[in-house]
Amino acid sequence: MNVFKELEDILRQEQELLLSGDFQMLEALLKRKAKLADWLSTHRPDVTVEETRELKEKAHRNEALLDAARRGLKAAMAQLKQVSKADCQTTYSSSGERRPLSRAPVSITQKI
Repeated sequence: MNVFKELEDILRQEQELLLSGDFQMLEALLKRKAKLADWLSTHRPDVTVEETRELKEKAHRNEALLDAARRGLKAAMAQLKQVSKADCQTTYSSSGERRPLSRAPVSITQKI
């Protein structure tokens, strides 16, 4: 098993998934990472210092992407929560004044 190539592949895929927002596919990737971690706990891989440095940089990069994704999701959830709790939605006029949006029921008419 070429541990360097396997870890490099996992980190590359993780980066792609984080950048694309495909968080569901991360679960399968975590299973691969867990299997590799188990293997690493019982074996001594033949990895150079340079390879170790590269992997560490990629892991830190992905960690920053994951943190940014978490912050973005938390902010979006907070915004949705705030909007759903609001009694009425507001907007701004061309002069910058805040105005409520009407909550008139929407009707859909279908012509046959």
